Amino acid sequence: MPIHLRFLAAIDHLMNLDTPVLASRFGRDWLQFRQRGWITEEGYLTHVMVPFLDSECEVEVEADPDARCYRYSSPLDGRTVVQPLQEIALCGIQIDPWLSDLASLIGIEDRRRSHRPCRTPNHLWHLGDMRISGTHDFAPMFVGRAWARAPSADISAVLADPVWPRAGVVLLVQRSDAALPRDHVLRGLNEFINTSNGTENFDADALDRVLRGHITPNGEPEPAQFLQGNRVKLPHFASSRLVSDTRAAILKVMWGVEGKTPPAMKWVEVKTKVHSAARSFDEAFGDKKTREDFLALVKAGGYYQVRRQ
Repeated sequence: MPIHLRFLAAIDHLMNLDTPVLASRFGRDWLQFRQRGWITEEGYLTHVMVPFLDSECEVEVEADPDARCYRYSSPLDGRTVVQPLQEIALCGIQIDPWLSDLASLIGIEDRRRSHRPCRTPNHLWHLGDMRISGTHDFAPMFVGRAWARAPSADISAVLADPVWPRAGVVLLVQRSDAALPRDHVLRGLNEFINTSNGTENFDADALDRVLRGHITPNGEPEPAQFLQGNRVKLPHFASSRLVSDTRAAILKVMWGVEGKTPPAMKWVEVKTKVHSAARSFDEAFGDKKTREDFLALVKAGGYYQVRRQ
């Protein structure tokens, strides 16, 4: 697993990033993380629990940073026991250096780096804006952590902010299919990052395919309507939008044939095809207002159509 991904995976399970943790939580990566400045040593435990007869007892320890070990006297026979320093070393998480290194690996230009990365403490950071290859268009790039425990109201408020010029991507350890405001999408960092011949690489082409849609290097306008992967353009949209996997699946089922009126369908017909647990189109799209941007109620009985020509 590439080291940037290993670090995100390691901190993904921590309750918060403000409290020092034992270096042993990082396994063999402890020294590499420290060398890169992603963690710093914050001292050592002064006492540990050690085996004693059929139970355990607490003993005082002596840290020896130069020898990278610690020592204590065995409560059984008084002999000196030597153990790796990693077992008692406390580390502080330094998220900003990791974010900076990740932005460089992804290829975000220096002038487009975020000057205020932390958007939801412990859970969401803005890396900066990624140029869509061959264009003057930029999309925001985020990193998320401990997503299942993240405060959804705070996350939604950040991502719904009109400061973002277009939909972007939130990178997690692994992909999740949750719907996000403004049609931002969740992707796994593991989808884009790999190691080849000992060198870590980021697949910028794969990311570009997620962001690109119909944007062209020669500046040609987008078609009035299209559905390509997770990008959709409807006639009343000023520009195409990146939508979640679930929304894209719904639109694909209901899109119909170009040049003909799209089919009018009920939610009960669509939900089994897209394997959604939502109880209605409104719930599947997040709310009624968002649904109305994509689907129109066209006749009694709950029949809806995609709002295309």
